[in-house]
Parts: sequence; C-alpha cells; structure tokens
Amino acid sequence: MGIKKHIPNAITCCNLLCGCMAILCSTDPLVALIFVLLAAFFDFFDGLAARSLKAYSAIGKDLDSLADMVSFGVAPAFVGLGFMSKVFTTYFGDIYWIARFFYSEELPEVKSTNAAPLTGGNFALAIICWLIPLLIAVFSALRLAKFNNDKRQTENFRGLATPACALLYISLVAILRISLLSRELEWMHDGAQNPAFDWIYWLPAIVVPMLCWLLVSEIPMFSMKFRNLSWADNRDRFIFLLIVAVEIAMALIGGYSFPALLVAVITTYIIINLLMLAFRKKATSK
Repeated sequence: MGIKKHIPNAITCCNLLCGCMAILCSTDPLVALIFVLLAAFFDFFDGLAARSLKAYSAIGKDLDSLADMVSFGVAPAFVGLGFMSKVFTTYFGDIYWIARFFYSEELPEVKSTNAAPLTGGNFALAIICWLIPLLIAVFSALRLAKFNNDKRQTENFRGLATPACALLYISLVAILRISLLSRELEWMHDGAQNPAFDWIYWLPAIVVPMLCWLLVSEIPMFSMKFRNLSWADNRDRFIFLLIVAVEIAMALIGGYSFPALLVAVITTYIIINLLMLAFRKKATSK
C-alpha cells in the first residue's frame, strides 16, 4: 500500500493542527470559527480518504478521536471561557491573577462609574461561568468515547455530533462578541447600561447544559452520508437541505453574517431530528 496508508492519518493531523490554532485564537471567536471549520473539513475527508483507499487502522481511529477532542471539544470550551473572562475582566474590573491567566497583554483599569463593583459574589459567579463552558470539553470526550464503542452509530448518530456542537457554540459566541463590541463603546462613552447585566451575554454559559445533554443523549440524528439518491432512504436529509437552501437565500437577502447562518442551520438540524423522534414515538404509540 505504501504511502497511501498514511494519507488519512495525515489529513487527521491537519484537523488536529487546526484545532490547536483555534485554541490559540480562542479570544477571537471569528478566527477560531474559521479554524474549526477547516478542522471539520479535514475531519470529513479523512474518513472519506480511509474508505476510498481502504486504509483503515486502529491508530487512525484513535488519532481521529484525539483530533476531534481538541478541535471540537477543547477549542469551543476555550472560546466560551475566553468570552466569559472578557465580560468579567472588562465590566467587573481586573480579577488579578485570573485575568492575567487569560490575557497576556496589560488589561486596562476599569474606572467608569458604570462598572460593577468586584464583590465576592461577582468573583464566585465569574468562577462558575468560566467553569461551565469547560463542560463542553468533558461531554465531548464522553460523546467521542461513546461513539467509538457504539455499533449503532455506523450509519447515523445517537446524540449531537461534536463538530456540529462546536460550530454552533463558537458561532453563537462570535455573534455575541460582535454585539458586545458595539455595546462596549456605548457603555464607555455614553454611559449606557453595563453589558454584563444583559442576559444575552450570558448565553455562552446558559446554553452549555443543553448542548452537553444533546452530546450524550440517545436521540437518533441522521448523518449527511448519502448511500443513494432515493427520497425514501434520504427523506430527512433532503428536507434538511431544502430548508438550508432557504436559510442561505434569506441570509444573502437579509445580509446576515456567516456565524448567524451557521447557528440557524445547525439549530434547524437539531429541531428536525427532535421532530422526527416525536413523530416516530407518536406513530409507535398508536
């Protein structure tokens, strides 16, 4: 087989490198999103290359899981953690060693009268909100371990796939980061309300429990692997693609950002699978 057997593993290593770059750029969600998209691209093609070249190996399987853990588990966790640390260090003041841990550059002192006082309660809240995004890494590891040992997931998935979870989460944080920048200017110069008191900027912590549940749930979720073009065999996939086409058209017409489109697409994917599960349960109960 020669060099052919190493091609899938080389593609997997590209996935891993992209995941490492996403972690390094985690304080900039848009840049991290680009690297995670590249990681997802390589993750798709390493399996395709392995099937095409018939270059399967135990090492390749383990390497793929390790790369996915970095790119789709650790990277989104650090993106969420970086966003929450930004909120607290900017709007509640410098939290000393914790702030220095996340930011190498010198942080500006918060001297605005609008800044919330750094109390013990705020400090405890900061620790909790920073720990919550890290759960994505933990549950992604559980998801990948489950996937590797679950024979039911050869064609479709049980639970949300880690790439979909990572792209959804990082896209959400990217949208909030853009919004936060504009709110920050209003807060600093116009005396507007402290953005830290707006619940929407807490979403990177609020949505984590739901995503963690979806990762390890038993909900059947279709993959995008087409064995043929039959409507009967690929109904869910075709419905999803039709809705995605409409969402892309709406995004282009409305001028929505690419992260917003990704959030819409992956949310649609989750909703379709939940609806299909509900319909199946209703049919079997009759």
